[in-house]
Amino acid sequence: MIVVGFGLFAKFGGHYWKEAITGLPVPVLLLCLVVLPLTGFPVSLMLVAVGARFGFWQGLAAAAAAIPIHLALSYPLSGLFRRPITAMVTKAGWSLPKLDRETAWPFTTWLAFVPGVSYTLKNYTPPLAGVPFRIYFLAFYPVHLCTAVLGLLIGGATMHFSWLLAVGIVTYGIAIGILTKVLANRLRAKGAWVSDSSADGMQAKFAST
Repeated sequence: MIVVGFGLFAKFGGHYWKEAITGLPVPVLLLCLVVLPLTGFPVSLMLVAVGARFGFWQGLAAAAAAIPIHLALSYPLSGLFRRPITAMVTKAGWSLPKLDRETAWPFTTWLAFVPGVSYTLKNYTPPLAGVPFRIYFLAFYPVHLCTAVLGLLIGGATMHFSWLLAVGIVTYGIAIGILTKVLANRLRAKGAWVSDSSADGMQAKFAST
């Protein structure tokens, strides 16, 4: 269904999308990429736009430069939003753990991979759980960059569609989903705080990545 959707978009809606993207000033797009994900705006939409405007490799370079800014700013900003973030997580049937160095790595890596949870919430949660900045950055940066590939590929496909690329994008998305499930299972085996119900609750509540 997703692959067919790509094809229908390319045939009937691609022209208008291409005009809008090519007409968008580059400085405005880059500024939006840096600022909007800090406010809760879906980063996936920004990555699609960046991938469409610059292509995959230049888009990846832009994402590689923007993600460290997001992390560096989100870590101190999380303290300002502790109360609303804690309230949202609680409503989702989840709770913020207090982590030591042994559990900080798997928790942060799992959270970075888990689909359906907003990028902004992901970035604000580990500091509130006591994850040191070094672990937070080293775990999140490569995973965020890896998962950004999907949005960039989708953006590129909207400008230069091919069925092979569409199939590759879907395959990549499925692989990320399987990897997330494996990580969650390993954490549960250690008696950690991640369960199917809590993860599903967060994904249902914050499905705005």
